[in-house]
Amino acid sequence: MVELKFKRFTLNQRIQHIIFFTSFILLAYTGFPLKFPEEWWSRWMIESVGGFDNRTFIHHFSGLVMIGVSIYHAVYHILEKPRYDILFNLKDVEDFKQQVRYYLRYSDEHPKFGRYTWKQKFEYFGAGFGAVVMGFTGLLMWQPFEAMKYFPIGFVQIANLFHTWEAVLASIAIFIGHFYDEQFEKFPNLAWLTGNIPEEEMRHEHPLEYEEAMKSQKIANPENMENKERKEHKNILIVGFAKLVFTIIFLTICIWMVWISYSVLMEAVKTYVLRVV
Repeated sequence: MVELKFKRFTLNQRIQHIIFFTSFILLAYTGFPLKFPEEWWSRWMIESVGGFDNRTFIHHFSGLVMIGVSIYHAVYHILEKPRYDILFNLKDVEDFKQQVRYYLRYSDEHPKFGRYTWKQKFEYFGAGFGAVVMGFTGLLMWQPFEAMKYFPIGFVQIANLFHTWEAVLASIAIFIGHFYDEQFEKFPNLAWLTGNIPEEEMRHEHPLEYEEAMKSQKIANPENMENKERKEHKNILIVGFAKLVFTIIFLTICIWMVWISYSVLMEAVKTYVLRVV
């Protein structure tokens, strides 16, 4: 039969997502070289965007874009498309417990999620929290002397630390956690472009929503499965090679983020712990 597709994201949501992750990537790309100016890759990254002045402009502009799309997202969903099932509830606690039991082989039953899993809610609100923290601290760092007219100098210095740490945590969450969940396991996942997810993913990850959708779902006419299987066989080498390349890039980013995390941690210990002692 025809493979069913379920609408997951609207065009408006997909545009918001693309703008958000594009601005985030540009922020990370232009932000870390400033934190590690002596590294060889920092100089290469700065030169790749046309020099330090361009780096600064891109970083500031991307920050404003992220703040803007975050505000738009909040206003849009509150006024136009409120969804209360994105909020945490007691079922999320039970789903988390059940998933732990499932992974530890204490249960054979996978938790039955609705439209949003507890992990997706954490990622969603984590991104929102990160946008608020990085947006606010970034504005303070952009105009530090102006900020010190309204805040103590110690507050501005702490904002610098928070900005760096939030950037590291957000990068780990996005480049490792989110990429692994949404791209590595489902490669190639084009839901961010098409807005649709296949029936198998819907049934496995969102069974409660799947059951609800199937009550009113009209099944399309059957198609020739032999032709479908032949087409999938032709694409398997291309997909396999693409996934290999993606895996290499993914592992490289993971190693890079672990190194950055260690470097920032050591700097924080030397600056705020050993100096005090």
